[in-house]
Amino acid sequence: MKRRLFLLGVVLPFSFLCGRELFVSPSGSDKNPGTQKAPFATIACAAAKAQAGDIVKIAPGIYREQVTFARSGKKEAPITFEGARGKNGEFLTIVEGQGTTLSKWVPAPEIAPDVWKTELQKRPDLMMMDGKMIGYINKLTMALPRVKPLPEELTEELIWSKFGPGCKRCPGLDLLALKKDILISHRYFGKRKELFWPTIGNVLTGWSNGKLYVRFTDGSTPEKHKFTASYGNGFTLKRVSWLKFKNLHLRGSRYQIRILGGSSNNEIDNCLLMHGGARVRIEKNAANTVVKNSILTAGFLRGDLFQLRASYDMRGGVLYEFFKYIIGTSLSDDMGIQIFGPGAKIYGNVILQGLIGVHTDAPHSEFYNNVVMQMSSVGVYSGPRTIGQFHHNLLINNGIPIRIHDLRTARAERIEHHYGNLVIQAPHDGSQVFVHCSSHVRGPDKINFEPPSPKHKYPVYKKNPPNPVDPGKFYIYHNTFWGGNDFNPGFHVGYYYNRFRCVQPFLFINNVIKGCHRFEDHSQEVLAGNLLYGYPGSANKEPLRYPGVKKHNVLIPEKVVNTLWNNKKIPGLYDVTLAKNSPALGIGIDISRPFTFNGKTYPAFPGFKPGYFKGAKPAAGAFQDGESMQMFIDMYRKTEQAMQIIKNAK
Repeated sequence: MKRRLFLLGVVLPFSFLCGRELFVSPSGSDKNPGTQKAPFATIACAAAKAQAGDIVKIAPGIYREQVTFARSGKKEAPITFEGARGKNGEFLTIVEGQGTTLSKWVPAPEIAPDVWKTELQKRPDLMMMDGKMIGYINKLTMALPRVKPLPEELTEELIWSKFGPGCKRCPGLDLLALKKDILISHRYFGKRKELFWPTIGNVLTGWSNGKLYVRFTDGSTPEKHKFTASYGNGFTLKRVSWLKFKNLHLRGSRYQIRILGGSSNNEIDNCLLMHGGARVRIEKNAANTVVKNSILTAGFLRGDLFQLRASYDMRGGVLYEFFKYIIGTSLSDDMGIQIFGPGAKIYGNVILQGLIGVHTDAPHSEFYNNVVMQMSSVGVYSGPRTIGQFHHNLLINNGIPIRIHDLRTARAERIEHHYGNLVIQAPHDGSQVFVHCSSHVRGPDKINFEPPSPKHKYPVYKKNPPNPVDPGKFYIYHNTFWGGNDFNPGFHVGYYYNRFRCVQPFLFINNVIKGCHRFEDHSQEVLAGNLLYGYPGSANKEPLRYPGVKKHNVLIPEKVVNTLWNNKKIPGLYDVTLAKNSPALGIGIDISRPFTFNGKTYPAFPGFKPGYFKGAKPAAGAFQDGESMQMFIDMYRKTEQAMQIIKNAK
């Protein structure tokens, strides 16, 4: 008997760790046992019955369901939900929000010609047309009373004005009635204007008082399309741990995967996620989530226009305004990944076409080896609770590639490291790194400001603040920034120096970036070892206001920029590996060891081991002497494949 118990003690754990294989198929039944010959019909059924160590294999097909997962796996035995892929990488297992297919459309002449309506008692969370996300006016704008006459031009105050007394926003039902050739303008665009309707796909929807309205401006009618009103989330993880999702295409919900607080150690791998306000939303106290090797995209009707374009084409900017102020209520209403929970690791993903690529406001996160491309607003956005590393990412044609948001608006530890990134913008459009601070308006820092006075036009920090907020530390080093605007600086915090009357906690070291006269070394802890290129005329004649910029950095004029890089032909990218005699060579600070700058000693920075460069000093930028950019080329080729997969998605 004792011997038999010993054998069971060996065999049972092994059997438990291996788990079972459960099967799901559109041709199955939830009354089946879930075997390969008798599969379940729904993922929800499999999720309710799967145990630690099980692998749920989901056959090709469309599963119109929204699943809440409430059963956990274990560290040594996760529960895996795995879909099927085709020979060309196409996703064959599709999970789509159940939604409501709309019909019985009738004209709505009381709104305008070319407007139709249908009965729909509940307001949707998302509107789809022919499998694509389309414009859907937010509920606050739809609730505004109509005004007459209709505007001749869609101006900033008509889309951006705050709700409440004095609100001047164009009401939702009036937005649906705007003339076909109406132009949109905004101070962001200067004197430029753009046609509104073509940029949003010539279609717009809104819900009011039990009716769903749709407007076309290209002569189409609702009967020619399939309209779906969607509600709720695709997958919801409710206080569960050790679940894995692989090779699944989720679409057509408000959030494709929402991970609630109390969940931990869940993984999303090689999935295609599209549509909704966010592809993945990781809530506060949802810990240690991994999102890897996946494709995330808005899947909007005119996704091709999200990209930042030449200065004469502002359609990407119009989409920014549209998603933020018409679909959203003044908050960005489209994100690839939202991170509020600690310990997230996001790597190897392609985040393509949307408003914001990744939004993180959580401690101990890491975002690396991702491609973020064609975000009309921000590529990488960090909030006031961020402690994290953002490194070796490829950021291409985003409105603002890196945005450090809400400086000093929360009493939370904040430490950010941005390094080894390759950032590519249109040659003469867009900024590079943008710092945002409105702590004089909201948050615990507000009490520390003096009101405006004849001496100070704007609120400034008190010389002896009663309870100052620690802003944190920001390390930005060894990045290569290609392109960008000719006037706005690649990185500028002088404004905040003036507001707070003190040096700001930024260490901008060993970068290659387009510069301008607004670089100010006095405004931050360290501005050194950088190569600033693209100055008009001679670098010696550039009217810099602060001599420390020239003392601790290298400036080169526009005419010698080509001496920086090897400039070999790389389809879709720019070769920014360093030329043999590049002026970026040997100008940096060795950040792999403690170093001293202006009498203050700093510890070694993460990401670089001693000996990472040749010679006495490192080169500025993401590449050292002789280093290849093959990793970024491979990442870009992966993006091309992802774009093809999205294009062919059924």
